[in-house]
This record gives sequence, C-alpha cells and structure tokens, in this order.
Amino acid sequence: MVDNSKKDLTHDYTLGLDVGIASVGWAVLADDHIVDLGVRAFDKAETDDKGEPLNLARRTARLARRRLNRRATRLKRLKRLFRREGLPADWESDQVQGTGLHQGTNTVPDWLQKHPLHKTHRQSPWVLRVEGLYRRLEDAEWTSVIFHICKHRGFHWVSRADRLKEGMDKKGEGGKVKQGLAGTDRLMREKGYRTAAEMMLREFPEAQRNKHHEYSKALSRVLLEKELSLLFERQREMGNLHAGTSLQKEILGNDDHKSGLFWEQKPPLSGSDLLEMLGRCTFERQEYRAPKASFSAERHVWLTRLNNLRIYQRGETRGLTDAERELALWLPYRQRGRFTYRQLRSALIRRGGLDDDFRFAGLRYELGEEGEENNPETATLIELSGWQEFRRTLQDHRLDAAWEEMSQVALSEGESRILDEIAWVLSVYKEDDEVKAELEKLDIPNKMEVVKALLSIRFDKFSN
Repeated sequence: MVDNSKKDLTHDYTLGLDVGIASVGWAVLADDHIVDLGVRAFDKAETDDKGEPLNLARRTARLARRRLNRRATRLKRLKRLFRREGLPADWESDQVQGTGLHQGTNTVPDWLQKHPLHKTHRQSPWVLRVEGLYRRLEDAEWTSVIFHICKHRGFHWVSRADRLKEGMDKKGEGGKVKQGLAGTDRLMREKGYRTAAEMMLREFPEAQRNKHHEYSKALSRVLLEKELSLLFERQREMGNLHAGTSLQKEILGNDDHKSGLFWEQKPPLSGSDLLEMLGRCTFERQEYRAPKASFSAERHVWLTRLNNLRIYQRGETRGLTDAERELALWLPYRQRGRFTYRQLRSALIRRGGLDDDFRFAGLRYELGEEGEENNPETATLIELSGWQEFRRTLQDHRLDAAWEEMSQVALSEGESRILDEIAWVLSVYKEDDEVKAELEKLDIPNKMEVVKALLSIRFDKFSN
C-alpha cells in the first residue's frame, strides 16, 4: 500500500488498473518514475469443476420456483372454475377412486379394457381421456380429465422463430424436444389416432411420461388442445351437463393460443416492457440503443474495425489507404457467412496490387510443432450476422427481388431506414402477432410475402 505521508502527492499522477476475473493489478505513475504498483488477487466467482458462475445454481432454482408457482396459481384458478361450474374440486388429481364410476365401460374398445392401467376401482386419467370418447364421464372423472390435460399441457413455442432456432441445435435440448414432437406427430398421422391419450396408451403402454432428458413421448400443446376440444364435443353429444361451450371457452380460449387457462403463460419480455429495460445511446440520449442486427449498427462495427486495421510490411506499420479501404468496404456484403483476414489478403493482392509479403498487425504468426507456420488469417475479421440472416431468409423464400431492392438502397444510396426498422421490430417484439402487426406498418416491398418470411427470424441483442 502507498504511504501517503512519505510521498509528495502535490504533482499530477496517473493511476492504471488491470481488472480481471481473479485479480486487479494497479500502478501509480509520475512523469518520470513509478510511484508504486501491486496486484490484488482473489478467488474467481466460478465453480472449480465446470467454471460456471457461482450464482447459476441460485438463478436456476429461482426460475424453477417461479415456474412452479405460476403453474400452481393457474391450477388453483382452474379449481375455482370447477366449483363455480358445480364440479368436484377435491379429487385426487392423478387418479379417480371409488366405485360406480365406470358405467358403460362395455362401450369402450377391447384393447382399452385389457390395458394394464384399466382397473376397476382405481382409474388412470389417461384411460379416462380415451373412455371419454366412447361414454359420458361422471363429474369426478370429467374433472380429472380436464385437470390432467391442463396440468400436463405439453410443449409450445411462442413464435415460429423460436421453434426453428431450437430445432437447428440437433444435440441441444431444444433440438431433442423438436425431434420428440415430430415423432409423436408422425405416429398420430400414420396410425390415425384421434387423440394424444389414445396414441400414448397404444404406443407406450408401460409408461406415458418422459424420463430425465428423454423426449420420445413429447406432446405439443396444440395437439392436447385438439384432444380436449374433441372431448368437450363428445361429452356434449352424450349429455354431459358440464361440457358446455362457455366452460370450454374459459379453459381453451378463443382459438388464438393465448386466451383461456390452458394457454395462460407469462409472455416474453417485449415491446414497451423491453424498452423500459433498454439503455439509451451514449451520444443521442433521446434514442434507444440500436439492435446489433440492424444495418447501421453492423456498418458502424465494420467501419470501426476497418479504420483500426493495420498492415505490417517491410518494417513499417500503416493503415489501409483510401483505395484499399474502398475495396475492402463492400466485400463482406457480397458473400455468404463470415469474412476472414485471408479473404481480405486475397482481395488486396489480386485487386489492390499489394505484394504478398505483408502481415496484419495484431495477429499472432507462430510456428507449429513441426516448424510450419500456423495461419491466423483464417480468423474472422467481421461477420454481418443480421445482414446474412436477412438475405438467407428472403432468398430461401424466393424473394430475391425484394432483397435486392432493400439492400441496394442501403449500400448504394446509404438509405438504411427500412433495414434498420425491420431489425428494430424483430429485436423488440417477440410474439408472431405483434411482429406481423409492426412489420405491416413499414414500407416494405412485396410486403405480404416478405412479412410472412421474416416471422421466422428474431434478434435479441443491442449495441452498447
């Protein structure tokens, strides 16, 4: 520690800090000498085995508690709805007990009566969900069926973009979920099952639930909604007084996949709620920070990187000339994927007239174990992720003309307003209905088809 009583602090000094995740180095410098320096080391805020943040376990537990509390609240509201409807709300949620609850069981198919879950005095909700297609269920049975479906309501992605994004990661959890959903959907179609419960009992008679990290029995929420709708319809036809359209509407909503207790869930942070947490621009305080995927933000990053790029040649280090910078400026926009130092080298030699004896400052040109020089120029110089995502999506939907019109206006005329506004909508809004409504307000060429294609994209990062 510096002893201020023994040092002259009347002159100007410079304090330097090197802040890391496990130490803070510091130095106090005068004009012509080092006053003092040192380092303060401490334990990293990470676990030793996996290198995960120490608060990860707490955060995971907190999110799980919130999710379970929201589900418990939703099911309590469902029970209150049962009481208002005159249905029993004090049954065992996973099974119905008692006698006299199986009148008319001779009307159900033979395979169901022989099923291991089909017992005389203890009935599984899975069996009742199938029996409800053939006979009128008693009040306790009908309550158990509705509660069972609403409690285990399957997988559902808020937007098409989320579903596509998760499905691209084949090895991740989202990819496994999507594969499981595709498998159960294929069984439904190929074997002509009417409901998910019918399919589960026939295909998986021993266990109807997924085990840990298993998704072969995954069911979509849309599929379960169709099952409950069919059960309401069949129960009304067979005279169930508690299967009216008003109860069905309160539970399943208005076919918008949002309203009703069955679809109720906390919406993703978007729109005005997201803007309340979004910071303002450092220089334009009245403006929000720009989405990283916007043309202007990516252009800013690329121009900054290009201006800071240095070339080392024949013992001298210099920046790019105006001609070289003009040549390099358009290259990342004219190709797919990332733009590397090696691609820039090739362009500068072939079209810029540079000799091949230069290197890029800041890259580590080292020799390998066998004396061969490693090539650090394969590293990415710039990757215009938003630009590439826009182009790939529109071209995949055969909207090349619309893409050419918007991109050429941005590149040739410097008018990036449309691309910036599209990136803003796709970054701020999350649900398909909101995104579609906001995109339709913009002056987009071939608007109907372009908006439909852009619903498969979402962005979530903003510039600093």
